[in-house]
Amino acid sequence: MANRKRKPAKINGDAVLAAQLSNPRVRHHFEQRRLVHEVAIAVRGMRMAAGLTQAQLAKRIGTTQPTIARLEKGLDVRTPRWDTLQRIATALGRQLKLKFAASRGHDNFVEVEAPLRRRYRGAARATA
Repeated sequence: MANRKRKPAKINGDAVLAAQLSNPRVRHHFEQRRLVHEVAIAVRGMRMAAGLTQAQLAKRIGTTQPTIARLEKGLDVRTPRWDTLQRIATALGRQLKLKFAASRGHDNFVEVEAPLRRRYRGAARATA
């Protein structure tokens, strides 16, 4: 008779996470990491959309390329400072806003609006 291996029990990841997040201390640290991660993704996306390198963005805001790299990788334990994010926003032609919104559970902490389309001024002159 052949030995049959048992299949491992399936784990419900959502249930495990929900159980862990019921602890306020764990929830706090989870949300801090999530915020750092979302900021990292937003900054990297906006920088790349602007066609800038990390070094170019760093120069525009008066910091170093490794600082931008750490921020974009989400490696820093601390949440990026407001003034740093403000300088990044300005350098990328954006406006940094703080919004107090109703909590809906899994909403993103960071939102990036699509840039406004600029009209090409040369087209107006060419037709005139």
